[in-house]
Amino acid sequence: MPTVDALLRLGDRYAALGLGSAARAVWERAGGDPEALRRLAHLCLAAGDARAARRFAEEAAKKRPSPAARLLAARALVAVGEMAAARFAFAAVIEAAGVDPSTKAAAYVGRADVAIREGDVAGAGAHLAAALDELLGPRPANAPAPVDADDARLADELAARASEVGRAADLAERARERGTARGGALFDFCRATLLAAAQAQGEAASDADIEAALERALAADPGSHAVKLRLALRLSRRRYRDPAARARAIALLEDLEAALAGDADLAERARVCFLLAGLYEDDPAARARAEEAYRAGLRLRPRHAAAANNLSLLALAQGDVAAARRELSRALWLDADYDVAWLNAARLLDAGRPSPAFSEEVGAWLDAAEPGAGALAGGPAARLARAASEHATQSIMEALYAKGHRLKNLLGISGARVRAARKAAADELDDKLAELERDLGGLYDEWAAHLRTLQAEGPRLEIVPVNPLVSEVVAAAAEEGRPAVRFTPASALPDLKADRALLREALLNLVVNALDAQETGDAKDRAVEVVTRAVAGAGGAPAVEVEIRDRGPGIPRADLGKIFAPGYTTKPRGSGIGLAVANRVVAAHHGRILLDSEEGRGTTVTVVLPSDLGGFSSLAATTVARAEP
Repeated sequence: MPTVDALLRLGDRYAALGLGSAARAVWERAGGDPEALRRLAHLCLAAGDARAARRFAEEAAKKRPSPAARLLAARALVAVGEMAAARFAFAAVIEAAGVDPSTKAAAYVGRADVAIREGDVAGAGAHLAAALDELLGPRPANAPAPVDADDARLADELAARASEVGRAADLAERARERGTARGGALFDFCRATLLAAAQAQGEAASDADIEAALERALAADPGSHAVKLRLALRLSRRRYRDPAARARAIALLEDLEAALAGDADLAERARVCFLLAGLYEDDPAARARAEEAYRAGLRLRPRHAAAANNLSLLALAQGDVAAARRELSRALWLDADYDVAWLNAARLLDAGRPSPAFSEEVGAWLDAAEPGAGALAGGPAARLARAASEHATQSIMEALYAKGHRLKNLLGISGARVRAARKAAADELDDKLAELERDLGGLYDEWAAHLRTLQAEGPRLEIVPVNPLVSEVVAAAAEEGRPAVRFTPASALPDLKADRALLREALLNLVVNALDAQETGDAKDRAVEVVTRAVAGAGGAPAVEVEIRDRGPGIPRADLGKIFAPGYTTKPRGSGIGLAVANRVVAAHHGRILLDSEEGRGTTVTVVLPSDLGGFSSLAATTVARAEP
């Protein structure tokens, strides 16, 4: 019978690999050990199983009472919606004797969370200020405050709540004032985190100020893994326009990789490896180092399908087609729903080969995703795959014709306005020409964006902050007479590595589609809701969700499978290309679009985009899709 310590270590290993169910099963075998119960509560909270989290947290607190155990139980009460009990539990932690500053700060953040849920914005702000004061309060022997992983996570949580109530910039200034008096890495780290949250909300916070605060934090605490990682991520945002920033990010990550060697936190080590792989891959001369870094990360997180996909593309770039197919098979075996791997697999199929070879390749991909399915890939299945490809091409051409027809109509309208302007009196001429200029400029931008989604040119990759992009989309979608759009941004979202123009076009298509649906429903006076949030993606890697919710008539069940087909539309003047383009762009970024719709209730479209710079990206410079860090 394994010891409790052995079961705890085994569960930790499974959790680090992203195998939550296996970790839970192992910890449940620990016979009610308080530490195992605590781990189970954290695991269930992360997985959204609030009731189980509450049960495990309360059992842990009973068996081993401590402020940390009571804090965990309070968080579980928030998760199940018992706000009054949660408020009391957080207050008990704050008022207990001998509570360390970090635990007390976390309790104040919990109180702020409860206040936000209850609509008490002023109370939430006061609790967050108290949390910051506790976090930055005196330490033993008045030593400069270091930055450990727990404090970094707490700073992120505090910044997220501060952003929700519009206090991120205020608290950043509060951290600066306290740092001026005492000094220490934690002050600057907290300030940088709060400034980044304020920046995500559109407030005046510059990249230079954020990076400068992180540089000061690193100078005060050179051994902090959290500071090094955060600074490297910030520098990565400028990697394509600033080679020096890229070189510094690589140096920081290489130092961090060496410092983490042998560390028990496999997820952090793997993330550093994948980050390095993506940075190396930017340089063709460093592709071998990129492959080595991907393989090192996969040894730590073997279920990272995106890394296997990227290894296949590295092999393909070197002309090793067999290795490329082998790694793609691995990616599909790891995640049968991995759209980017399916896309690359389809593009690796050489349609000019004889049918038997084509059928064998189709069978290999099917077997990788679902063992035994390859037996179905005979001649008819291969012919169907080819026919589907030809049909998709034809559909896109038809949709392009529909778009071109609309362009012709818009140009006709513009011509009529030119004629009207020529006949107008002189004092009206400027207004008429200005109106024409706006129309033609908007038409040019629309058509250029549309063509960008159809051509196979290389991507224009950059680091894209999510909330500013979505804010821009919401503003662009708003037109006079349309239903309102209410945007609720999450704070402290990780960035995307993406083609910004393509993502903007995809999200704009989805928001406009929701607005059009709302106009035809019974809830015209209610806003379309757009929400961003951070979630756990495939293999536990960070991801971002953009949820677009309308209260229109909903989509008939029979039509759900057709929504993203090129050329399909229910609008009298629609082209049927907008949603198809959105689906294509999101899939190329290794994202997914989820639909939840019911007639008479409305539709929720959720765009899930991987945002971990250590394993994903948007597109590739070739015609295959890449999932870079």
